[in-house]
Amino acid sequence: MNRPGSERARTSQTLARGLQVLDCFLTGVERELGIKDLAGRLNLPQTNVARLVATLVEAGYLVQQPVTRQYRLGLRAYLLGLRANPAEELRRIAHPVLERLATQTGETVSLNVIDLASLEGVCIASIDSPAQIKLTTRVGSVRPLYWGATRKVLLAFAEQHDQEAVLVRAQIDLSPAELTKLRRELAEICENGFAESVEELDEGAYAIAAPVLSPGGALLAGVAVAGPVFRRTETARRRFIDAVLGAAGDIARLIAPGSI
Repeated sequence: MNRPGSERARTSQTLARGLQVLDCFLTGVERELGIKDLAGRLNLPQTNVARLVATLVEAGYLVQQPVTRQYRLGLRAYLLGLRANPAEELRRIAHPVLERLATQTGETVSLNVIDLASLEGVCIASIDSPAQIKLTTRVGSVRPLYWGATRKVLLAFAEQHDQEAVLVRAQIDLSPAELTKLRRELAEICENGFAESVEELDEGAYAIAAPVLSPGGALLAGVAVAGPVFRRTETARRRFIDAVLGAAGDIARLIAPGSI
């Protein structure tokens, strides 16, 4: 005879494991995963995972690719994500960290993301410097990902297929030599963990930016400090690099699993 309590516990465990299956598509760089991949990540028997995946496919949260026979997030998951408004949640989580970074540096700070529809960089939060001479970053401003540290740090840590799509588009504005230089710079940004530009977009301006990454290494956003180049001493530069890297790490730690 099944007891109500044990039945509820089994239902709760099944739900938890189903959510863990969906989480596998958030914590890695792969967009498609097979039953064997999922079973290995979850340390569960493949038969159990296959049943969970079948239920998620039936509900529309996963779809199976006809050629590879692997699975990816479905339309239902996409629609749920749209209702979540991740930019708003990111702003809320990051705000106290941005305020602290603005106080530390005395310069304008911003939080930026990739608009996956246009593959451009969008500012979703900004705090202006209190100084009379300053840079202003307008919330909602959109710029190409291949100009300036604020956007290049997003491009450097973007998914490979998105990065390549942007680089193809960049051929309109950049010469072959400039494109080769950009690829080298993106590799250096990944190696160093931050981006830096001086008078690349605006005369007399500089910026330092770092990526906000999920526990699995996926790009969530970029944090940037920008100011007039005459205040960019070597001491200030080193201090700002440490501050931006620290802020990016703090925002990443504040993001609870599954909240974005």
